[in-house]
Amino acid sequence: MKTIYAFMLASMLAFSGASQAAPTPTDVRLYRLDCGTMHFGDLSMMSDSGEYKGQTYDIVISCYVIKHGDDWMLWDTGFAKSFQQGVKSGSLEMKLSTTIVDQLRTIGLKSDDIRYVAVSHSHFDHTGQTKDFPNATLMMQKLEFAVLSDKKAASEHFIEPELLGIRPDHLKLIDDDYDFFGDGTVKAILLPGHTPGHMALQLTLPHTGPVILSGDQWHFTENRARNQVPTFNFDHDSTLKSSARLEEIVSKTGARLIIQHEPADNAKLPVLPGYLN
Repeated sequence: MKTIYAFMLASMLAFSGASQAAPTPTDVRLYRLDCGTMHFGDLSMMSDSGEYKGQTYDIVISCYVIKHGDDWMLWDTGFAKSFQQGVKSGSLEMKLSTTIVDQLRTIGLKSDDIRYVAVSHSHFDHTGQTKDFPNATLMMQKLEFAVLSDKKAASEHFIEPELLGIRPDHLKLIDDDYDFFGDGTVKAILLPGHTPGHMALQLTLPHTGPVILSGDQWHFTENRARNQVPTFNFDHDSTLKSSARLEEIVSKTGARLIIQHEPADNAKLPVLPGYLN
């Protein structure tokens, strides 16, 4: 009799559509990749209200690999391979120690195993190795894509469109917040201001729970605490609104926030081939 009731209940749920929701995969993982380092000889560019004058700081350039079931997604692609020689620009000193492709080998992956490359925004330190994944679908916000055709705005805001190697048949433009796999475990959060289509990434991992990768909403812990806006952001007021929105999401979800450029946050993540799940 219990078997009959169970069958009837399952049939009713299927008919009602309740069973049609996408299942949450049991294997969602987050890997952190080393995509470079940057030394600020003059940190004042990180505040348009005059903070940090005379200060220096070192940040990390981070990329992340997300495993979702059988699919693999790369979030940001760091410095270009040419930065392995070291690059100095004004007060900035930048260096790439190892490539993404080389690091992927430590977890048994090749370039072609990456199905999606999603960029938080189009600054050169987040897009440098995108072209090393020619068969992946590049995913970015429509608002961000529109900036690429504005040569003046791009050159003034650390954007080098050629790094992305845009191919229309391998490009998916998204609009607003976006659920990458349709089950709520990997979601983009649109946070305009730093750039017009800047976004963060919210993950729900099976054991760790919610984790948020900040994109460049903030660059280091004190930058967040002081609610500072870098001098090179596209829009000051939009940045502050996005900061408030992200703080609210972190508070409501209890998410672990990883500021992508903050050395301390990334040092707490497992070293390859380790991962967070």
